Amino acid sequence: MSEESFLSDDFLSQLISVGDVDLLVGISSHNGQGKVGQFAPAVEEGLLRNFRRERIALVHMDAGSKNETEGPVLTESAMGKQGGIESLRTLRWITTNSETAASPDTILRTMVTAADLLHAKACAVIAPSAEGAIPARVESLLLPIYRENYDFVAPLYAHQKYDALLTRNLLYPICRTLYGKPLRELRAAEFGFSGRLAAHCLARGEWQNDGWRGGAEMWMAITAISNSFRCAQTYLGEKSRAASNAGVVEAIRRTVGGLFWCLESTQSFWLKGAAAEPLHTIGPEHQLTNKALRVERKKLFQMYRSGIADLSQILASILDAGTCAELVRLAALEENAFQLSNSLWVRTIYEFAAAYHHSVINRDHLVQAFVPIYRGRVYSVLAEHRSADPDEVEADQENLCREFETQKDFFFERWKTKGQGAS
Repeated sequence: MSEESFLSDDFLSQLISVGDVDLLVGISSHNGQGKVGQFAPAVEEGLLRNFRRERIALVHMDAGSKNETEGPVLTESAMGKQGGIESLRTLRWITTNSETAASPDTILRTMVTAADLLHAKACAVIAPSAEGAIPARVESLLLPIYRENYDFVAPLYAHQKYDALLTRNLLYPICRTLYGKPLRELRAAEFGFSGRLAAHCLARGEWQNDGWRGGAEMWMAITAISNSFRCAQTYLGEKSRAASNAGVVEAIRRTVGGLFWCLESTQSFWLKGAAAEPLHTIGPEHQLTNKALRVERKKLFQMYRSGIADLSQILASILDAGTCAELVRLAALEENAFQLSNSLWVRTIYEFAAAYHHSVINRDHLVQAFVPIYRGRVYSVLAEHRSADPDEVEADQENLCREFETQKDFFFERWKTKGQGAS
């Protein structure tokens, strides 16, 4: 099936009418009428500040909204004239609708296909929940690609010290350890990519795979890293904490399942032992704040306890006996004595990833069995960092990354050979 057939006839017709462009920007919305109306002009302003001589197309993907969201985009937008700056070439809006809420993989696939059809040189996806200096975000993601020939640009954000714990405790250390790149936001809702990378991704056959659907954004980043495309990351400021209907189980299923699938699909690259290399970073590499964030720690501990008890047989089929026994031992402790250490956390992740590779049980069930362990890790981190300042939290992050590196040989061996729990 050609990628063009993935698009609706109306959307394809709009793309054809636009012709070739230099820049392509995508935004999505879902029941966000007022938000989109304010968002679109700010995106245009970001483009016109630096690219008024370029041919530009903007794609609005309405993700299953029950109200009218196209109208505010097109009527409140000045169509190529924002902040007293007017486009000297073409600036066109293209819209597409879906009956159900568009997932990140659908958004990415739409943008990659549109980029290829329009022969775009530089592309960016901007998160609909983005707040603050939206024009600056557009510039930051596109300029390194269009002016400096980078192929993939990931965002960097300022986080509260309790925020983005799955990213900071799993995705970032794995990317740094196995792929040799200290990319802080491996799974991001906004990023930039070149037309070259889009064409490369489009030529691959992963689009129909369930694992790809869970980790599409990670897949593009890892594809760029593992195929020698030029990568960078750029600071975008504070990340919005938009409300999400997805619970922890769904977040783990998509994120951890997507990561394990990416490891599977790129094993020929990282098993060779990717050398650690610096990543071009624009702005601060990391920024943590002490901004208040309420978290129910007691509930996390209780759910860890019950989850370990309920899943004891499944965990025994995934993990080595010693690892499983240690997780069970921790569940019997009182709250103030509980600590899921870096060493145990890293070993558990590596054993889960290897068990996924060997398909010791149904892969979806395996990933879901990781949920209580993640809750235990979050409880442990929250308790440990309760009085820590941002510098101390970052020092702990470095210690965690070193632990991933220390246990890498163990992971390689487990990946190649089933462990004792994989029976």
